[in-house]
Amino acid sequence: MRERKQHKERQEYEKSLEEIEIRRTFTKGDHKKNARLMLSALALPLRRQMIARLAKEGSMSLTKLIEPFRLTLPTAQFHLGILERAHIVETYKVGRHRFVSFNKKALAELASFLISSPKDLG
Repeated sequence: MRERKQHKERQEYEKSLEEIEIRRTFTKGDHKKNARLMLSALALPLRRQMIARLAKEGSMSLTKLIEPFRLTLPTAQFHLGILERAHIVETYKVGRHRFVSFNKKALAELASFLISSPKDLG
């Protein structure tokens, strides 16, 4: 009986974690949520600078991207994860190297959402 209760509690906990992950991840078609995610990701000047560098210079390895910012790799991966969840950047691996590319469509979606319905953000 106790095992069933623990199993049920574990399932409820895992379900709540999944719901949290869904809320903080880009969802195609949910423009309001996506706009909030992108604006939140863009709130930090460091992330905006990283995106500006990617937009200007194109895809590059994570190590090369963070050189001018003097970040540690774990810190850079944290910020990259936020940008990736907001769908502003995309990453892929080639061998041991992680490459980052700027997703122009995401910011175009954000701009069109802000132009069409800025009152919906509240």
